[in-house]
Amino acid sequence: MTNSEPIQWSDALLTGVAEIDRQHRILVDTLNEAQVKLTSEADDPLFEQITRDLLAYAIYHFNTEEQLMQQHGYATASAEEARVHLAAHRSFSEQVVALRDKARAGKPGSREELLRFLKNWLTNHIMTTDKRLGQFISVHAKQHASGK
Repeated sequence: MTNSEPIQWSDALLTGVAEIDRQHRILVDTLNEAQVKLTSEADDPLFEQITRDLLAYAIYHFNTEEQLMQQHGYATASAEEARVHLAAHRSFSEQVVALRDKARAGKPGSREELLRFLKNWLTNHIMTTDKRLGQFISVHAKQHASGK
């Protein structure tokens, strides 16, 4: 995937948890929309709005995942994976804020850097960390439904 290509939503991005998948789809669509709408102008008013909205929704999404982790006992059953997952969420938020601040300061290439980071992070996070969480939740839900 080059930097100018949108993320193509496909079944490969599904985690098996409907709420997580719905939110991932919104994040992908929002990111693709940002890529189309953002210009390279340093004073583009859309940049602030789009990055703020994207970060706010990402944090909302992270909270959903973290509630599901708690609800299904992920931190207890898979402590290291849960720790890494939570750390990835915190790191993402910090990096987006840093890149947004860099773009606000008019640093050349910062918009492209932000979009590249968001696309790479989102697809990698979904394909690895979130898929493992989805598998855990699916197994846990089946065990809980069967009374085990």
